[in-house]
Amino acid sequence: MEFVNHISDHDLERYYLGMVKDEAELASLEEHLLACPACVKRAESTQDYVDALRAALGTIREE
Repeated sequence: MEFVNHISDHDLERYYLGMVKDEAELASLEEHLLACPACVKRAESTQDYVDALRAALGTIREE
């Protein structure tokens, strides 16, 4: 299956930061991720990025 419109980096960040509140948008993002290997790969990188930011923030808060 070939997708014309992939999920933007911005929307992937919003997704992993828990900022997508609209149920229809959330369902659309999750459906796309189930079917698009290219976006899954980018989503994994985005999740790693978000996790690193959260870890860094936790370290800063501890100092």
